[in-house]
Amino acid sequence: MKVNVVLTIITSFFVFAFNAQDISNSSYSYFGLGNKNQVGHPVFESTGNISGIYADSTILNFYNPASYSLLKPGKILLSTSLSGQFSFLNENDQSSYFPSASLHHIAMAMSVKKFLGISFGLKPYLSKGYSFNYNQFTGQDSLIHQYEGKGNCQQLYFGLATSILDKESTTISLGGNISYLFGFLDKRRNSRLISSETAGGLEVKRTRVSSFHYDLGVFFKQKIGNNHLFKIAATMEPSQEITSTFSDALYYSQDINNPDLFDTLFYSMCESENCNIILPLEIDLSFAYSFRFSGRVINNKKRFSQITLMAGFNQSNWSNYVPHDGLSSSIKFGEKTQLSFGLSYIPETKYLEKALITKWYERLNYRMGYFDRKLPYTINGVEVHDFGMTFGLGMPIVIQQSLSSLNFSLVLGKRGLQNENIVEENYVGINFGLILSPSNFSRWFRKRKLD
Repeated sequence: MKVNVVLTIITSFFVFAFNAQDISNSSYSYFGLGNKNQVGHPVFESTGNISGIYADSTILNFYNPASYSLLKPGKILLSTSLSGQFSFLNENDQSSYFPSASLHHIAMAMSVKKFLGISFGLKPYLSKGYSFNYNQFTGQDSLIHQYEGKGNCQQLYFGLATSILDKESTTISLGGNISYLFGFLDKRRNSRLISSETAGGLEVKRTRVSSFHYDLGVFFKQKIGNNHLFKIAATMEPSQEITSTFSDALYYSQDINNPDLFDTLFYSMCESENCNIILPLEIDLSFAYSFRFSGRVINNKKRFSQITLMAGFNQSNWSNYVPHDGLSSSIKFGEKTQLSFGLSYIPETKYLEKALITKWYERLNYRMGYFDRKLPYTINGVEVHDFGMTFGLGMPIVIQQSLSSLNFSLVLGKRGLQNENIVEENYVGINFGLILSPSNFSRWFRKRKLD
């Protein structure tokens, strides 16, 4: 593929990504900053949202920048994915259904030197999206309140990694991302009389983010013999101040659906350092053990299978976080934790060498996992958990020994508990991803020599 064709594809994806909304569709994104840095990537999400441990030449892992230096020399990875979610809410014997879909990310990574790798792209960071009604009965002047949230904050990032030790049996790599955060998060409340069709009031609270941000990663791999492999990874997002502004506005209109008719009753804007967001320290640890079944004979064919067991832990403390729009007495922010387990199985790891004699299902990477995430707040003293099962498939594209692949993940999750007078949200997440890489016979940025 020619360089100008690749650049055209990249430019098109970036234009689409900047205009796409990475929209959350969860009633729990109402609290605080919404959904922060959720994985949503079909490869990592399919193993219980464990991300840091992936570091090889077939996967672009921007969640652990230490992985960039472990890409195969001369190879380039272009990655993108689409995310969809179907949410089913249950509260007080009432049910509702909300779908959502968005472009998740667009990114590229490459090895520029033997021990040096880089990556750049666009990925989500914060998202808010919800809609629900509340009826306030006060007699003849009863009110209908409609709450809506929308918006997102994206990360335009550049990452660099270096391998400080790269032996056949031992690998240690360090890396970091620096990014620019931009976007907005809106909280709206429409209020009108039940007896009125359109007249009412509108309150809009907007947080706009424009700031730099950084995160760090480390990766360690130890091979023991021919069949055993241990991996340990850690990523850290240090506590940092994010530049932001906050506005609060109140309007009245005879038609709250027509902004041209709004009368401003109140407006305030906060642009000082007091309105900046202080993000807490976040640490993510992950572990993996791989065992290779080398040389098993199945159906008269020698097969090199591999099974990988994974575990991950994520922690951050939001007890000092105070939202710009105030804090209800029933909501208390605190520690956020996540515990994850994953399993991956590849029937034939040498599928590129045996492309002509292996079946398509023997080349697949079968993935599954489980996660239990404690959200960073309590409601009326009750902890809110987000937990679920994950499943996925990785389908390599073996044409001309390319490292390209198609990836798919399915998440069956649940947030909240209805019997605790908290909204119960059951959701199904479906994600598709594409990783493109040039084949061995058509490198994208190869120097030409004249005889």
